[in-house]
Amino acid sequence: MSYRHLDRLSSERTEPECEPCLSAAAAAAEISHRTRELAITYGIGARLHHGERHWDDIREELARGWDRLRGNDRVPWQNVEGDVEGAWRLVLAD
Repeated sequence: MSYRHLDRLSSERTEPECEPCLSAAAAAAEISHRTRELAITYGIGARLHHGERHWDDIREELARGWDRLRGNDRVPWQNVEGDVEGAWRLVLAD
């Protein structure tokens, strides 16, 4: 099925640039408040624990940690990575 949306500025129908992006956005919207809060807390804790390390250096380690942390909540890393990284980037490392 092809998705179409209305461009609010031009009033013309356009094709979205990335249909898989719509799937990712829909999956992100399905994350519960509790899970999103856990992801943000995880990102803050990661920054405090890892300090000045670069995101790319700790990303895989955090993904493995998320698998252990999420418990019964089966939201995969791909769906919360943006929240974790966003929180990680907001906290200033000491």
